[in-house]
Amino acid sequence: MNAEIKTGIIFGGLIAAGVVFLAILFTGLDESVSIIQDSGIKKAPNLVGISDYLNTSPEKLSNDMENKVILYDIWTYSCVNCIRTLPYITAWNEKYAEQGLLIIGIHSPEFEFEKNA
Repeated sequence: MNAEIKTGIIFGGLIAAGVVFLAILFTGLDESVSIIQDSGIKKAPNLVGISDYLNTSPEKLSNDMENKVILYDIWTYSCVNCIRTLPYITAWNEKYAEQGLLIIGIHSPEFEFEKNA
C-alpha cells in the first residue's frame, strides 16, 4: 500500500474517532438548564405600536411574557422564506413551550394587498 493511501486511512480514522468522541460528549450533557439571575440576560422589549392582536390581548400577552424566552417571528403574508420557517417554528413550540419558550408572530406587511391578510 502506498504512503498516500495509508495517510488517507489514518486521517479518515482520526476524523471518525473525533466525531464519535464529540457525539458521546454531547449525548452525556444534562439537558436541563438552570436560569442564572445575574447572567446579563435582558428582558424582551415591550411591544409598542401594534394595531391589532390575534388570539390574545395586550394585557394577556404582557403577562404571558413574564419569565419566558421570547422568539419574535416577524413575517409577511406572501414571503416564501417566512413560510419555509413555519415547520421549524411549530416544532420548537411543540418541543419547548412547556419549558418557557413563547413565540410571538408579528405580521409586518410589505405590500398593500398584505395589509388585510
